[in-house]
Amino acid sequence: GQVGGTRAHGDSCWCGVRARRAISTSMAAVMLWRPAARCSRLLTGTIGTSIIRRNFCKDDKAIKALSRYPPRYFDFKAFRKALKEKKESLGEADIREVRREYALPPPEGWTVLTFLERIKFGDGAEDVANLFEHWKDFISMSSKDITRIVDISVTQRRKLSKYITLFNHGLWPKASPDEFYNRFGGKKLAREGEPWTPQDDERLLEKAEFYDVDFGDPWIYLSWDLQRREDDVRERYIELVEKPRERSTRCELAITKSSRPLHMHRKFRMLPADLYIVPSEDNFPLAPKRFTLPAAFAKYRQDGIF
Repeated sequence: GQVGGTRAHGDSCWCGVRARRAISTSMAAVMLWRPAARCSRLLTGTIGTSIIRRNFCKDDKAIKALSRYPPRYFDFKAFRKALKEKKESLGEADIREVRREYALPPPEGWTVLTFLERIKFGDGAEDVANLFEHWKDFISMSSKDITRIVDISVTQRRKLSKYITLFNHGLWPKASPDEFYNRFGGKKLAREGEPWTPQDDERLLEKAEFYDVDFGDPWIYLSWDLQRREDDVRERYIELVEKPRERSTRCELAITKSSRPLHMHRKFRMLPADLYIVPSEDNFPLAPKRFTLPAAFAKYRQDGIF
C-alpha cells in the first residue's frame, strides 16, 4: 500500500509539472501572438483605412494608435517602387519635350480639328481638339498620352495612335511621287559617279588593306570612306587586284566533293546545288589539256558533248 501510494503521489507530482509547463507555454504563445496580430492588422489596414492612406486634408483625423505608436520601419519595397515611377515620369517628360521640339509642322491650313476630321474620328472631335492649345502638343503625343484622354472609345484611341505615327514618319497624308522621292530619296555621295583617278586607286588599295577585304563584307565601309557606291568600289577593286591576279596563273576545270549530299537528318538529306565555274580564254589563261579517257570508256564518249 505504501509503495502504491508513493507511486500515485509521484505520478500526481509529475502530472502537475507537465501541467505547469503547458500553461507557461500557452501563455508565452499568447503573449507572442498578440503583438504579431497587432502588426498584421496594422500592415493590412484592418484597424482603419487611414493607416495605408496619406492624409492630405486637415479634416481627416488620424487614428490614435498610429499617432501614438508611429511605424518605426522603412518600407524599402515601396521606396524603390516610388523611385522607379519617378524616374520613368522624368524620362517620359524628356522624351515628350524632344518629340515636341522636332514635331513636323501641319499641312497648310490644317488644325487639330482638321486632322481629326480627315481621319474620321467620329463623335467628340471638337472636345478633343479643344484640349490642345498648340499643334505640337497634339502631334507629339505617345500611346500612353492618348490613353489619358477621357470620354473616347477604344477605336478612336487606335485611330489617333495609328495616324499620328504615320504623320510623324511622313507616310500620311499621301504625297505626290516627286515629293515622296524628295523625302526618302536619300543624299548623293560626294564622289558618286565620278571617274577614278590614280590617287583614288591608291586610296582604295590602302583602305582595302586597312579593312581586310578577305574577311567579311567591308564594302560598306570602303564606300563611305571613298564617298562612292558599293558596287562601284567593288568593281574597281576587281579590276585593280582580282583580274591581274587570276590572269597571272593558269586555270583549269575541277570537280570537287561539294556535290556530296548533306545529311541534315537521318530521314532527310539535302542535295546541294552544283556550281561549275568554267574559265574562258577571254579572261583567264587556260592550262594545257592533259586529260586522257580510259579505253574502257572511250566507246561511250560523244565528241559533240565532251
